Parts: sequence; structure tokens; C-alpha cells
Amino acid sequence: MAPPDDPEDADPGLARERTRLAWARTAIAFAAVGAAMLKREVIPGLIVLSTAPVVWALGSFATRGRPGPRPGRLLVVTVIVAVIAVLAVVAVLIGSAPVSLHQLLHV
Repeated sequence: MAPPDDPEDADPGLARERTRLAWARTAIAFAAVGAAMLKREVIPGLIVLSTAPVVWALGSFATRGRPGPRPGRLLVVTVIVAVIAVLAVVAVLIGSAPVSLHQLLHV
């Protein structure tokens, strides 16, 4: 019998490992972006930087060896973390713009 064409068929654990590594890369990216943001805006940078361990923890939670579907809480927490990161980036962009927020809202 020939070996399977797809590496996942030979070792189904590889998919879980790739997913774990993708979450780790995402957490590293959050940390890098947060650190870069600290140079211009401290509070939004700290917010994004503080999401890095949360993303890493979500990744280890998501890749646990439990069979069956993942809980819906993981999706909710992931969306919340992403929204916080986007709000931090928007706060930096608004804070660095020459137009004040008051002027922006009343135009």
C-alpha cells in the first residue's frame, strides 16, 4: 500500500501543531506591533502589547487535544481581542492626525 499523499493523513497531529504555531506567530506579531506603537502612543501600545499573551493563551486553548467542536467562547474572545486591537490602532491614528477628534466629528 502506498503512503498517503496528504501529510495530515499520515500524522493527523500535524494540523494541530501548525495551528498552534500560527497562534504563536500571531501573538508575536501583536507583541511586535504593540512595541512599535509604544514609541508614538503609550496607552494604545500597551493595549495591543497586552493582547499578545491573551492571543497566545487562546492559541493553546484552541489546540488542546479535545475531540469535537471548539466552544463558542473561543470565537467570542478572539473577536473581542481583535476589536480592542483595532480600536487601539484607530486611537493612534486619530491621536497623530493634525485634526482634532472634535473637528472630525462635527464636519
